Amino acid sequence: MNLFPFPLDPYPPEAGLLQQEVADLFEVYETQVRGRGQVIAFRGRILYPPETIFEELQSRFERHDYLPVLQKQGQHEVLLALKGVAQQKTSSNPLVNLILFLATLFTTIGAGANLNGVSLLAAISSNQIGAILQAVWAGLPFAGALLLILGIHELGHYAAARYHRINVSLPYFIPMPFSFIGTMGAFISLRAPMRDRRVLFDVGVAGPIAGFLVAVPLFMLGLWLSPLVPVMGQQATLHGFGQSLLTYLLTRLLLDIPAGHTVAFHPVLFAAWLGLFVTSINLLPLGQLDGGHTIYAIFGRTAHLISRFTFVMLLFAGFLFSPTWLFWAFFALLGGLDHQPPLNDITPLDPPRQRIALFTFIMFLITFVPRLSLG
Repeated sequence: MNLFPFPLDPYPPEAGLLQQEVADLFEVYETQVRGRGQVIAFRGRILYPPETIFEELQSRFERHDYLPVLQKQGQHEVLLALKGVAQQKTSSNPLVNLILFLATLFTTIGAGANLNGVSLLAAISSNQIGAILQAVWAGLPFAGALLLILGIHELGHYAAARYHRINVSLPYFIPMPFSFIGTMGAFISLRAPMRDRRVLFDVGVAGPIAGFLVAVPLFMLGLWLSPLVPVMGQQATLHGFGQSLLTYLLTRLLLDIPAGHTVAFHPVLFAAWLGLFVTSINLLPLGQLDGGHTIYAIFGRTAHLISRFTFVMLLFAGFLFSPTWLFWAFFALLGGLDHQPPLNDITPLDPPRQRIALFTFIMFLITFVPRLSLG
């Protein structure tokens, strides 16, 4: 019975060698070859829990310049051997990371100064040291708080990747001059495929959780620093930008707000609000976002349907509530709505990770801003 949806090719010598390599780990029922030996597929039954032997499988396959991919197809387990070991790129130049960070520090200080009614560029143009220092001092609270949240978020991903021995870059910060926040965020570059769903999950959730744990106390500090102003005032306020369940509860818990008043944004509060907002955006179950990594780790290929549904919902939200959601929908589309499976696509999440998954879902719900007013 032919269970493989691709035409047969002549057997290359490597097919027999690889079958011998896996004989004690994977019982082979059928072998097929396609792409002139570029893909060798073994249908059969894995003899041990895949998470306990996959690294050994990978080591054996790499000796023959093949990469193993373990999948479930219907009632059968399929071990694919892909020609060409996934080569990990050489380390990047840390000087690039440093230059981008300093550039982002400059642009976010400028944005923070603007929030306080001070122009950093005008101060620099004046060639007056006092004016420059004043502008920098005015912008530092916003820049420091925002870059701390973004940096800890990315370092969470970085630490999880290093823990699982994945070659990963240091964070790349993205400066965005002439914008009201001064940055488009930060990212890390993973230089190897994810080994299994558990690794994918750990790397995916580590960033949002780390950033969340920093953003919440900074938001509380920002509330303490922020003045109360009339709702109809001209300042940027929580009421004007929109609140999540978390920011609403923290505000009610920590402040006694008179009727007709709201909280004006202190720069630290605005940075923390942005940090929590970015956390919720990253946790959207879409493609290559952190939420996309998480739902694939939980649901496997069913995550592709969830991703498409979320994309459609963002489009509706963009037309019905705020055009900002259209931006995030198409931003996610640039990375693709489908998620690349890990090499071992069989091993499910264990109970501790399932509990962490529940926590991240709750974290998404309480940080999501349903009526966003950025657009």
